[in-house]
Amino acid sequence: MTPLQRWGKNGNALGATNRQEGRVTYDYDLIAIGMGPAGMAASAMAAEMGLAVCGIEKHKLGGECMNVGCIPSKALLRMAELRHSLTRLDAMELESMPLPAVKNPFPRIQGHLDYILQEKTIDKFKKVDLVMGQGAASFVDGHTVQVGGRRLRARRIFICTGTRASRPPIPGLDTIDLLDNENLFHLAAVPESLLIIGGGAIGSEMAQAFARLGSRVAVVHMDAHLLPFGPPEAGRLLEAQFARERIAVYNQRRIASVAQEEGRVRLKTAEGEDLSAERLLLAAGRTPVLQGLELERAGVHFTPKGIPVNDNLQTNVPHIYAVG
Repeated sequence: MTPLQRWGKNGNALGATNRQEGRVTYDYDLIAIGMGPAGMAASAMAAEMGLAVCGIEKHKLGGECMNVGCIPSKALLRMAELRHSLTRLDAMELESMPLPAVKNPFPRIQGHLDYILQEKTIDKFKKVDLVMGQGAASFVDGHTVQVGGRRLRARRIFICTGTRASRPPIPGLDTIDLLDNENLFHLAAVPESLLIIGGGAIGSEMAQAFARLGSRVAVVHMDAHLLPFGPPEAGRLLEAQFARERIAVYNQRRIASVAQEEGRVRLKTAEGEDLSAERLLLAAGRTPVLQGLELERAGVHFTPKGIPVNDNLQTNVPHIYAVG
């Protein structure tokens, strides 16, 4: 773990607060484990209320949303929309023109992320009076968290560790060079063709974005319609739009196997389809990141699907919250 660093008006001087509550001494009023959108918002609001706060991040400030999720995906969608808008010039009584060739958009996206992270996030967040630490956190008990070789105690603890891409038990999946949200935005070029496993929000967004950037795209998933957590009508409308944009959709398919063959990915369904593409994107749901937290030591109940909470986001241990 890197040394704890105090941000905000007190500069870099580290100072645990030694808050007293009866006979118990705490270092902080609040520890937030994970500094993505939920952890950052909770930490900033608590600090502005005058509470002593410590935020802990294992990887990068901003979490998945900032670095490999919401922000880069929206940048890619915007680029794709700009190019696609040229296909509608006739409808606006404008002279049509050839679609421009697609350069590699991913370095531009990374530059955009760097700007947002530094100028819009880190610089502003450093004005908040709190302590930041980097490393993997685990519970020692209900009020104590260990980060590296250091133990920190807090009145309340927020778990904000987020999710990662799920890995369904598909034969051959571990043997191919697949894409997910963690490496998608570091591609060297837009692929000529793309298979997407998953028809939810992420899979649908990326299907349309890459199709509009020139990829031949097919979506394969097990549900009856796209966007399975929404109303069927919304999924059907999206499928109709995808058909107009020549995006193939295979509903209610069980994937029998995937394999890497001669530089391409081959996907076979139990229903008999044999599909091939340059790359494969896995977008088959999300799994909570709980490994290594040692929740049992704090007495927090959890399941493979996440941590049960009440309407106030409290776990079964009232001073421990699962926020995001």
